[in-house]
Amino acid sequence: MQIERHRTWAALLLLSGAAGCAGNGKGLDQNGQPISAGGTSSGPITADFQSIQDNVFTPICSKCHIGASAPEGLQLDAAHSYNLLVGAPSNEQPNLLRVKPGDPDSSYMARKIEGASGIDGGQMPLGEAPLAQTTIDAIRQWITNGAPNAPAAAAAAQAFAVQTMAPLDKATVRAAPARILVTFTHAVDASLVNDTTVTLERVAGEADAGTQAMLITAALAPANSAVLLITPNSALDPGVYRVTLRGGGGGALADMNAATLGANTSFEFTVEPAR
Repeated sequence: MQIERHRTWAALLLLSGAAGCAGNGKGLDQNGQPISAGGTSSGPITADFQSIQDNVFTPICSKCHIGASAPEGLQLDAAHSYNLLVGAPSNEQPNLLRVKPGDPDSSYMARKIEGASGIDGGQMPLGEAPLAQTTIDAIRQWITNGAPNAPAAAAAAQAFAVQTMAPLDKATVRAAPARILVTFTHAVDASLVNDTTVTLERVAGEADAGTQAMLITAALAPANSAVLLITPNSALDPGVYRVTLRGGGGGALADMNAATLGANTSFEFTVEPAR
């Protein structure tokens, strides 16, 4: 299944046209409803995240959007999808969030599945029958309700840790990312996000000039404090970059209960030279 350019339900969730996954549209019936593994409609989708995850993201989208091979780092399995959608900026239109809690009209995902004016590309799923209006209504209602995360209680029982990042660790990207995204298992204490707890370095490049600290702006997503957005102050040149999150010692990154990561966490990605 290919993101945004190919025929798949997962395409309507990855708000980026840069890469994707191949699909054949078999995830939906003739009415635009998800089809279960047995070949029949999985039933009506209700206006809650768990229903959307169980009926759409897991059986249809995560066939491609999972693990290290997930296009654009968008993993839509149950462990990762929420934080990569809610409060996360669209890649196609970075001034819009993929899902903006309480505001479906400003949520780029809703615009794409409705074929609203002003979207990049066509209505999703591309080239197939539009989603059933009942499915669209359920998704819009979930967003209107604040896009709550149904498994929040289970997440609270997990240790505070990095959940995923985009670009993924050891990934190679053809275009320099405008933002680097890190998600956590818990909401982060915003007062601890600063230039000592979040750093970006260029560790190798064409000139091999050694490690170079990069100027960045780091902040939590306004609609989801478990999402950290790292914005380089200037475009990243080709080379290898390392993000480091300080997880130990005084003032280290921590959740709202003062639980820290316990140790520094780093990941690297490579920006390819222009072709």
